[in-house]
Amino acid sequence: MEEKMKVAMIGIKAIPARDGGFETAVDELSRGLVRLGHKVTVYNRSGMSTHPGTDYEGVRIVTLPTLKSKNLSTIVHSFLATVHVLFHPVDVVHYFITGTTLFAPLPRLFGMKVICSVDGTDWQRGKWGRFARWYLRMSERLAVLFCHGLVSDSRDVKRYYSDVYVADSSLITYGMRETTADGLEWLEHFDLESREYVLFVGRLVPENNIHHLIRAFEQTRTNKKLVIVGDDPWEKEYVRSRKSTQDPRIIFTGGVYGVGYAQLQRNAYLFVLPDEVGGTHPALVEAMGFGNCVLVNDTPSNLEVIADAGFNYHGSEGAQDLCQQLQALLDDPGLVEEFRSKAERRARANYRWEHVVRDHVSLYAQVLNGRQVPCSSGLMLNPRAADLPDLARTSAEREPTVAGKPAASPGSTLNVASK
Repeated sequence: MEEKMKVAMIGIKAIPARDGGFETAVDELSRGLVRLGHKVTVYNRSGMSTHPGTDYEGVRIVTLPTLKSKNLSTIVHSFLATVHVLFHPVDVVHYFITGTTLFAPLPRLFGMKVICSVDGTDWQRGKWGRFARWYLRMSERLAVLFCHGLVSDSRDVKRYYSDVYVADSSLITYGMRETTADGLEWLEHFDLESREYVLFVGRLVPENNIHHLIRAFEQTRTNKKLVIVGDDPWEKEYVRSRKSTQDPRIIFTGGVYGVGYAQLQRNAYLFVLPDEVGGTHPALVEAMGFGNCVLVNDTPSNLEVIADAGFNYHGSEGAQDLCQQLQALLDDPGLVEEFRSKAERRARANYRWEHVVRDHVSLYAQVLNGRQVPCSSGLMLNPRAADLPDLARTSAEREPTVAGKPAASPGSTLNVASK
């Protein structure tokens, strides 16, 4: 019989999930573990949860304060959560994002096992200043040194930790959303019609390349709309600049959750993900699960997710190639319909939350039984690591223009990803 475990999860904003990938993962993972009989505590940040009380479908919620600061909110909250867990011991402390692992030695000293889900190369994100990037890159080393196990959400991220730190990690991706999306009331709310809009879902931050998407869409010849779902409390100037577009076809909805989110996903003509940093993106997996045809930036992680069930554009060419690929798909609804079913089949075959939960149970059991998943010899930097490309210059810093360049012509060759 499977031994029941006590698990604490630290590092997210709050559940129920209303934010990014780790919030979604913790929401699904914690409830899945509870359904299997395990006891789970999730640490929420004060003011970031809409859920009253301390019980969420069997998950124990502990809400602690933090600073309202882009650079310090996660660190301060994770410190307080770590101190709290020392007085309420569990079997496994699971940190989400490497920036929290500064405190990993504390539960480890108290005999608890420590896991960290790493967020790609978080230090590469354009929103961070020089000190924050240094700290986040250092925290990767701390994760390898102090954690009993690491979790990567894509082969690309797993390869990064192997190449740079000679550290193994468990490859566990995300799941698709198992919800229906009946009704069209949220489409009516935003004056939309089914299959008459292109969809983006994510934080409005520079490394997600919303500026490329808007610039590309502005050049397309279509009556369809572009719907941008999401926001960001820290990148106010970037968000304001994006919303200054004069194209009436572009709609900003802000954050949309639950039924509204599902309806927008299910009824889109096409889902576009122009991001350039990070591992597997839950919104992409969910878009495929909802039966969307998908067009993605050709990062290794994105190509890994879509395999041969979607399309990609050359991210290095920015808005120009994105516009070309967009126009070709807008002009070929038959092809879009064909790849809609391909994407859904791939998501259902490879991205299920019940598999994600079982994989985590297996990892927790392994570390509790004494297996150390990262390199057991301590921190070992690959001597070639210094020669690896520094990707920290995101498109926010090198934002290209397409002025003076010809617009993409119809009938362009589509980039179909291959396995």
